Amino acid sequence: MKNNLMLCRSGELQEVSEASPRALYLESILNASGIMAIIATDLDFAINYYNPSAQNLFDFKASELEGKRFNEIPALGLTDAKRLKEMVDTVGNAEEYYYSLKRIVQGECRLIESVISGIYDNQRRLIGYILNARDVTSRQVQQERITRKVAEEQCLGMLLRLSLDRMDVDRFLQQSLESLLTSIPWLNLLPKGAIFLAEQQQQQETLRLVANYRLADAVAESCKQISFGYCVCGRAAAQRELLYIADSDDNRHDVRYPGMEPHGHYSVPLLLSNKILGVLTLYLPPGHQEKESDKAFLKRVADVLSMGISKRRAETALEYEAQYDGLTTLPNRNQIIFHIDRALARARRHGHIGAVMFIDLDHFKNINDSLGHNIGDEVLRQVSRRLVTTLRQEDVVARLGGDEFVVLLSEEGCHPRDVARQAQLVAEKIRDSLSLTYNVGGYSLNVTPSIGVALFPDNNETTTQVLQQADTAMYRAKAEGRNCIRFFLPVMQMLANERLAVEQDLRWALDERKLQLHYQPQVDAAGRMVGAEVLLRCPGQKGTFNRIDLCIDVAETTGLILPIGEWILREACQNLKRWSDSGIAGSLRHLCINISPKQFLQGDFVPLVQRVIEETGVDAQRLVLEITESTLIDAKADAIVTMQALKEIGIRVAMDDFGTGYSSLSYLTQLPLDILKIDRSFVSGISLDHKNAAIVEALMTMARQLHLYVIAEGVETSDDLEFLVQKGCEYFQGFHFSRPQSVSEFNTYLGQQSR
Repeated sequence: MKNNLMLCRSGELQEVSEASPRALYLESILNASGIMAIIATDLDFAINYYNPSAQNLFDFKASELEGKRFNEIPALGLTDAKRLKEMVDTVGNAEEYYYSLKRIVQGECRLIESVISGIYDNQRRLIGYILNARDVTSRQVQQERITRKVAEEQCLGMLLRLSLDRMDVDRFLQQSLESLLTSIPWLNLLPKGAIFLAEQQQQQETLRLVANYRLADAVAESCKQISFGYCVCGRAAAQRELLYIADSDDNRHDVRYPGMEPHGHYSVPLLLSNKILGVLTLYLPPGHQEKESDKAFLKRVADVLSMGISKRRAETALEYEAQYDGLTTLPNRNQIIFHIDRALARARRHGHIGAVMFIDLDHFKNINDSLGHNIGDEVLRQVSRRLVTTLRQEDVVARLGGDEFVVLLSEEGCHPRDVARQAQLVAEKIRDSLSLTYNVGGYSLNVTPSIGVALFPDNNETTTQVLQQADTAMYRAKAEGRNCIRFFLPVMQMLANERLAVEQDLRWALDERKLQLHYQPQVDAAGRMVGAEVLLRCPGQKGTFNRIDLCIDVAETTGLILPIGEWILREACQNLKRWSDSGIAGSLRHLCINISPKQFLQGDFVPLVQRVIEETGVDAQRLVLEITESTLIDAKADAIVTMQALKEIGIRVAMDDFGTGYSSLSYLTQLPLDILKIDRSFVSGISLDHKNAAIVEALMTMARQLHLYVIAEGVETSDDLEFLVQKGCEYFQGFHFSRPQSVSEFNTYLGQQSR
């Protein structure tokens, strides 16, 4: 086999020495695993090169090629003289020859896609052929899936159009069956089928054959009327589930008639809100393999047929679909808005007062995420049943979507206090009922509601405004601890407006680079600076600063905390680097930066920190990232992994607001922490509060045992400082030493500290 490699450069063909580094490099590329199979021949088809990928793809040994040309090797698919001539002619015309073949490779059928092109010398004369081939089996499988998906959607679209056409139900089902069986060859069915409609015959549920495709007369006669539970079709109707049998010898196939040929069945119930409308039965070749993908498609077909049947049976069924929630059968948003509209009009006309309750299930998302939507859906069904049984017949309960429900209590009375008292009692009954344990799928689940209540009419509010008021009250209930009842008050709307204004200010400040950082020194007992905490300041568009606690809360709920958090990290690192380079940061051992829970739990948080450190050139060992205790409690395993990754970079981690959560000592020992920050709620006035003094003393003792630094926040008086020093605290932060300072003020402060 010829080993010299040829490569073209600047239009000239140059021979590369076999031992040259470039030749070895090119050889290593051609032999790399995963590259396309390559086979090169001369003009007589004698093989003078092949790579390992070619051996693997075509499953041949080197000895099998000795003395053979590539048109003599069956695995390559070129033994056919006609194909070979076609290839030679194509390449002779300076074109590429494409072909594909199927091969059994290591016991599996593989699809191989090949292309043959010419090899030319520097005079552009054809001197040989090169074959490039690759295994495209997985691509073909994916393409077949896509093709089937498209075909299924086209079939369903065709059935949907039929369901909307104006025709009687028998004709609709006959045309649907014919269209279905002539457009789904991928199911490999026998071209036979039937559709039955469910009916009541003398207090007995039966199926009546209304459409068939290519059924023998004997079959049609035998299946003209079938009782629920009889044969495969009747069993599918009775059980309300898709049934499959591989062969008519199955003991569930009760129908027998002379000359019956072996066959299997898919029998699919046609359902509407679990009400049986009929059955679709398709015939299978005996031994046909059951497939979940086929069953899923047939269930979708059944849904379309069910819709068509219901449309034709009664217009009220369509109205039901439009006005009621399919999961719980409760009225939906459209229906409850209609009822509130009428209740508002009557209340204004007769001077009555009503109430609307907005109910949201606390932490319901956790059920869906951990146990699946099937469990969650069943919980919602049970919630709806409990609401219905708890309320009076004249009350209206609706599901808006997700885990949100609305209750309308109309014409409760004429005096707001009386109506409010009655609404409170009803809300408490609802809360008690919904808080009882749910037994679903073998799980015992506890779900509590947050309930917001709005009375109407108040002024000239619309139905939408009443719902918004109840929604606002519900969010107030969530904010105040969940599992409680709150009434709408004008102040709630003021708070909602304030949050909206703060959100707009945050977006403006972020876009216009108006956010600011302040720095509060952290000192030792002698007042010498050891570090500083970075604090965010959020200016508003009117020139005033917004409350930082409200800014952080709004940023968390809107998702703005992620870009704001990245800006804080980058800006703080840039300032720290500038202070270090100027020589005034000598006594600044560290800079503490608060990290929001949402930011800390992002999968790309650690790479983001690494990138900021690299871009700013800051010393990672001077950075301390502060995490709240609640963050570590809520995401223990993920938090530990992230903290360990940060420590590998050189960054230290502090637990902020320590003592305000519910972490246990055993849990604390598992966290790779460096610093504990005792919350200001324990420190302020500690010299006069014996309980807080005992807690702080215990916390510091524990920190010493765990070899952690302690920083006491909120030190405001010399008495507080003296007490903390006596108890062994070494580092402090608070107004007693310094208020938070702007960048320019902190520059001056650093200069004074460095003297």
